Amino acid sequence: MKPNRSRVWLISLAVVLAMAFFSVVWIRWGSAGPTRPLADRSLAEMTAEDQGTIFVLIEGALYRVDQGRGRLVYVDHLYDKDFFTKNYAVKDGQTFRKADDARLYPTLRQLAEGFEDAATLDELVAAKPEDLLSGKRMWTHVTLQSPRAPTVEAYNKLAQRILKERGEFLDNRVEPSGEVAHSGTRALKCTCVAKSSSMITTKASLSSSLLYFTQGDDFWFSAWFYVAGEVRPHTLMDLESTWIKQHPGMRIVLREDGRLAAELKWGHKPMYRQPKGQEVTFPMARWVSVKLHLRLSAKADGLVELWQDGKQLIAETGQTLPLATTVYDNLEVGISAHSFGNDPTILFVDDIVVADGHQNMEKVIQ
Repeated sequence: MKPNRSRVWLISLAVVLAMAFFSVVWIRWGSAGPTRPLADRSLAEMTAEDQGTIFVLIEGALYRVDQGRGRLVYVDHLYDKDFFTKNYAVKDGQTFRKADDARLYPTLRQLAEGFEDAATLDELVAAKPEDLLSGKRMWTHVTLQSPRAPTVEAYNKLAQRILKERGEFLDNRVEPSGEVAHSGTRALKCTCVAKSSSMITTKASLSSSLLYFTQGDDFWFSAWFYVAGEVRPHTLMDLESTWIKQHPGMRIVLREDGRLAAELKWGHKPMYRQPKGQEVTFPMARWVSVKLHLRLSAKADGLVELWQDGKQLIAETGQTLPLATTVYDNLEVGISAHSFGNDPTILFVDDIVVADGHQNMEKVIQ
């Protein structure tokens, strides 16, 4: 639903839902618009209050409580309540992703990538359905957001030109490289220029939208990272739900102080930091091992554990899933955000492993 510009009030959804864990979107609302009975508050998936106004989320739609009218007034649509039946199928206990052509692609709960089998980006990312069905490719898209491709439309078109038409990179680059490698002969090289004054961030990352992790699952991730030069990227990995507006989820971040942390990218963005007085700085110009364990929960009983070079930095409980119905389907690695400073940054990534249990990580590698 498009914003109604004739209304008097203009609010930021990020401010209104700072306590309700929603993403940054700008909207307008007023006394008119679609409504439902106040009694439907009993159906709310989530309720929050901001500056005296109560908001509820029902079947993917956000409403504000209008006590005077005794109604719930529509504000915005955050996700399709039927996203699972429209996009997934379950057969013999296995979950499949539906494609537009009705093909079914097995979802992933375990993967390993050492970047040895591809010399160029178009050889790494699936170019046709058969690549995914055969298991030859697990990566589904690349993001190259930069001053020369600042919008979603622009960087999606750029990625298509590179992958399908063998077009050239503009400024940011993602490609297999033999410059440095943790093991074997290749790693993924991500080169990202600084953002312009009108941008929030730039990106140079690789993604797979075939993952499937939900409430109650354990998610394990490990990879080796090498930051070249003196400028650190802000984000190294994102685990996201593309079914919810603004693609919220957990991510591994490098803070401005040069220390690793984990963050839930949702609403007020709870940050899981290293204990004060025990912080460890992320080294530059050498390979660094990073491992993350998440127990997924929309409540405060989730778990975040983070290691650097085998040393545990974080072990905290808290929310790790935006909503109880969330499906984390997208893994993004590389420079998923470069927000600090006015200089480019270069990141190498190697030996990525994803598993649904710690005991499965070694099995995935083998």
